[in-house]
Amino acid sequence: MRPTRALVWLAAPILLWVLLASAAERWEAIQALPRVAIEVTFSPNHPDLTPEDVRRRVEEALRRTQPAPAIDQASADRLHLTIGVRSYSSSDLRGFYLPLSQAYGIGPIRLVVERPAAISGLPSPVWATVWQTERQAKGPWRSSASEILELADEVVGSFLADYRRAVGQ
Repeated sequence: MRPTRALVWLAAPILLWVLLASAAERWEAIQALPRVAIEVTFSPNHPDLTPEDVRRRVEEALRRTQPAPAIDQASADRLHLTIGVRSYSSSDLRGFYLPLSQAYGIGPIRLVVERPAAISGLPSPVWATVWQTERQAKGPWRSSASEILELADEVVGSFLADYRRAVGQ
C-alpha cells in the first residue's frame, strides 16, 4: 500500500470522529435551553425594516414550531439575531463610476445563542456564544428587506433543526 493511502486510511476515522464530536458539542450547547430571550440588532439601521418587526417574526417561528424553547424576555439565555446589511453602490464595489448603476445590500445575518459566563476577576458575567450560524445577503438594495427576512427565516430554521436534534426529536 502506498504511504498516501495508508495516511488516508489512518486519518479518515480520526476526522470522522472529530466531526461527529463537534456536532455533538454543537447540539449539547443548546440541549438545556428551556427558554430564551430574543434580541434583534441592526447595524446599520435598515430604512424598510425595524428590529421589532424582525423580532416578532422570530417569535412567530419559535411559537409555531415544536419543540422549541419558550420565549421569556427575562431569561438569562438569549437568541440574538444581528443584521449587518449595508448599502453599497456599484461604483464602491467596482472602484469606478458607470452610468445606470444600482446599489446592493451586502452583509451578514447572524443568529447566535448566548449565555452569561462568569469569569473570575471580572465584576459581571460576559456573553458567551454557545451556538451560531450565519448567512450572507448579497442582492440589489431595493429587495434587501425581503432578502433579510428570508435569510432570518433560514437561520432560525437552522437553529430549530439543531434544537430538535439536541432534544432528540
